[in-house]
Amino acid sequence: MTDRILLVEDDPGSRDLIGALLAARGDAFDCAADGFLGLRLLSERRHAVVLIDYHLPEMDGYALARLMREIVGAQGRVRLVGITADRHGLASRRGADALFDAILVKPVEPYLLYATLDRLRAPDAASDAASDGPAGVAPDPSPRPADEAPAEALWRRRGLPGRPRAALYPDLGAEAAAAVGHAFRLAPVAEADLILIGAAEGLAQSRALPPGSPGHLLPTVDLTGRLGDACDATFRVDDPAAWTALAQTCRAFAERRAGLAAAVRDSDDPACRLLSWLHVGARSLPLSAAEAPAPILAAGLVRSAAMAAILALTEQELAACVPAGGGLAVSLTPAGLSAAVAGLAAAPAARPAPDPEPVRDAARVERLRDAIGAAEVARLTGDLRARLEAAFPPGTPRPTIAQEAHALIAMAGSLGYTRLAAACRTLEAAVTGGSDEADALGHVRGAIRDVLAERPAA
Repeated sequence: MTDRILLVEDDPGSRDLIGALLAARGDAFDCAADGFLGLRLLSERRHAVVLIDYHLPEMDGYALARLMREIVGAQGRVRLVGITADRHGLASRRGADALFDAILVKPVEPYLLYATLDRLRAPDAASDAASDGPAGVAPDPSPRPADEAPAEALWRRRGLPGRPRAALYPDLGAEAAAAVGHAFRLAPVAEADLILIGAAEGLAQSRALPPGSPGHLLPTVDLTGRLGDACDATFRVDDPAAWTALAQTCRAFAERRAGLAAAVRDSDDPACRLLSWLHVGARSLPLSAAEAPAPILAAGLVRSAAMAAILALTEQELAACVPAGGGLAVSLTPAGLSAAVAGLAAAPAARPAPDPEPVRDAARVERLRDAIGAAEVARLTGDLRARLEAAFPPGTPRPTIAQEAHALIAMAGSLGYTRLAAACRTLEAAVTGGSDEADALGHVRGAIRDVLAERPAA
């Protein structure tokens, strides 16, 4: 069987970048700019792995993957990898976990792409007989140290570096902790990636963390099966879809945390605390319910401080109260989403103003240089800068704005321009959600100016 790879990606910048990653280590590959060409290439030449962008013209990546499964049929097994910048899209679709052998989130980390391809093309990767995990999850054939938990491979297949670090509330005792430890690494909340809720009282304990605790910007995960409406995710060890959805949730939270403006993230002001909590969790905050009002509403804020924060955000039109569940809920407006990544014009801060954030994430750039070389990174950066110079001219139609913002999430993020990528994500959400995109577009244009003003590396 051929080891050739097929890349189906409509955006030329993303296609060029992923192609550079493949070429850098000698992978043979073909490219298709749409699903129909991808189907033709797959039928003409067998491929070991197909990398499929989720947002494709005419048919999305999910529909293309289903057709590719039908085309291959009895001829043999093809390994399908979904690639998406849409945190609420591909991984949440029913059956995606069984349809795709792996899902990668843009901007794609080189080591995750390479590790995924190595696992899927290993000699025993096509065998479905042996499995280290739940039904529907393909085995990870890479060697594993004797003391490594089997869950490490399952999480890596879903784009995480290994078992997520988890704080557990409440303390359920050594036996329960040992059971949870098979799927997660138990850790203090200051070092955690998520918070596991093992009983109803655990919710109150997590909410009572002091204001400013990193725990308020972590996803809460229901282990009971009864608290899903109050948590950000639900996890069942025997449900492969739950593993995929939780990995997607962890990545989305981490991305939104990284995109927070420093002036918002580092402020002690309750309005900034609440703004951060709403933005990072993509949450809304219920204001009324049948039960007695909780003493702590959100982000560790007692009810009086939280209500003052809500008033401050609504007065600035950064948040709005909308009907929900027979009551009201506070949600961020598009202006609030923009403020979270660009900073509040008049945000009170108890701490000294932090140093300006760098335009570019040096660590991400260095990882990309290690993968494809400095010259190739410089070429791709030049291509991006040329694209930015022509991006979003006055009068650009809204669909084109959303399309270009979506493409730049991957391109800018992969090349280390994290703030620009976050601003583009907010812009895309404003346009696709039917909101006024003027503020979000202004922040994107400001981020573009910062990128273009940066002196290119020698």
